[in-house]
Amino acid sequence: MAYVRFPIPVFDHETLRGLEWSQPELITAGEADEKLQDGQPYGTCSINIDDAVLASFGISGEHCHAIMCTFPAGTLMTGASHSWWLQRALVLNSLEPNAEIVADWRTPRPINSRLGPDTGIILNQSPVYVVSSHNLSNHWAGNRTLIQDQEFGYRILGASKDDTANFHEFILNFTWEM
Repeated sequence: MAYVRFPIPVFDHETLRGLEWSQPELITAGEADEKLQDGQPYGTCSINIDDAVLASFGISGEHCHAIMCTFPAGTLMTGASHSWWLQRALVLNSLEPNAEIVADWRTPRPINSRLGPDTGIILNQSPVYVVSSHNLSNHWAGNRTLIQDQEFGYRILGASKDDTANFHEFILNFTWEM
């Protein structure tokens, strides 16, 4: 067997190519809170985020938004990536300027599949707000995102470039047991 300096854990990134994408309908945090109170306990909403909050984390660009994620206590959050662009998963406990960082995961180098710890982290406080971005020179630019429901959870997929539909560049999974 040949020596592999940086082994890439196996995952099927081919199934995440060519996915249909349209600009998400961004709502305010207040509207998202109302949706929560309407009885859907777990899910996601794409939310406008203040430019000053984004700037405090060095993030900018056309596709910047936050995804509010709600889930039961004990939810496992894991990440993966298959991208030449460096990826970042910024997870906050609010959208306020003094928001606490729950996780700030970055791929260590191009075409590295690690986004966060291999075993992920357990989340007990809901909701959290995810900002998906990629590195462009001296700043982070917002990714285009898709949400996919799974049997017990959902995942956030991200694509860096406007002219591709390869949503394997940023993958953040939220899974729980029922």
